[in-house]
Amino acid sequence: MKVLDRYTVQELFTPILYSLITLVFLLLIADLFDHLDDLLRSDTPLSIIFQYYLSLVPVMAMQILPWAMWFGTLFLLVSFGLHNETLAMKAAGLTITAIVRPILFLGFLLGVANFLVGDRLVPKSYRKAQDLRETYIERKKSPGAEKLLRNLAYYGGGDRSYFFRTYSRIRQEVEGVNIVWFSDAGNAERKKIIAERGRWKDGIWTFDRVTEYQTDSRGQILGDTKTFAQKSYPEIDFSPKELVAAASETQSLSYQELKQSIDRLKENGVRVEEQSVDLHSRLAIPWQGLVMMLVTIPFLAKTGKRKEIAMNILICVTLVFVYHVSGAISLALGKAGKLFPFLAAWAHHMVFALGALLALDKANY
Repeated sequence: MKVLDRYTVQELFTPILYSLITLVFLLLIADLFDHLDDLLRSDTPLSIIFQYYLSLVPVMAMQILPWAMWFGTLFLLVSFGLHNETLAMKAAGLTITAIVRPILFLGFLLGVANFLVGDRLVPKSYRKAQDLRETYIERKKSPGAEKLLRNLAYYGGGDRSYFFRTYSRIRQEVEGVNIVWFSDAGNAERKKIIAERGRWKDGIWTFDRVTEYQTDSRGQILGDTKTFAQKSYPEIDFSPKELVAAASETQSLSYQELKQSIDRLKENGVRVEEQSVDLHSRLAIPWQGLVMMLVTIPFLAKTGKRKEIAMNILICVTLVFVYHVSGAISLALGKAGKLFPFLAAWAHHMVFALGALLALDKANY
């Protein structure tokens, strides 16, 4: 790496880091004051409050990183312009593309880091924060008690519908089991299973105190009911991991877990527009910072007077605002089924990035 490139990266990374730390700190303070009444009412220990907000740091940092990258780019290019550093680089024969190359390189690396941290660390941190909130702040369960997933509805293969009153992730056990097989013609019930509890062991679901019966198209019981003290069902092939994924918020799932959940829903004929948009967004959102940097560079990398620099800053702020509004609109259209999930997640990125690259090319002349 050239000396000038190292200098540019160093001058950019410092304001990005400061912006990230400052913005995350402000968000944590805002959240603390927002939930101060709940914290005081529940008499939450300081150690738990510290753990809770420490768990929120990765979540907030990945949400704020694109804005920190943008603020850092604004600061760097404005500083270069005010101190005539851009003019000196151009006088040395460098094009704007050559000047901003290390900026874009750092933006690319931070985008990769955003995806990796957001996929590997953020889901775990988010789940831990939610668990601490429910245990010590909202007091939905006692400390040390396991968090049970409640009222789970799941669509499985073979036209089966499942409902479980509770599910224990530690014991891999369900209670309040209600399973319905549907006929091939329509949604008329043909077989129903009710069980007190069940467990997953050696890849097979086994249920206790089972009642089975057949029904006609109107739901009337046909023939005699069958009862079993215990019975295994090898044909019920979903795993506890799939059950947890189906019951979890998309924010608490990794990219691969979300993809597997969507594939399973597709196999069973369930509409997955909203989940598909979330999946594509997992790949698109980490590049927000790079696109915002691209939008800023053609305007602020130009040499000009202070008044021109101020006007260019205003233009950049307006473009970034329009960029985020268009992104929100495209995501809403995608989740409503009006736009392909890929386009819903990527369209505004591609349009603004392409426009910025064309403007950057013109800025060289």
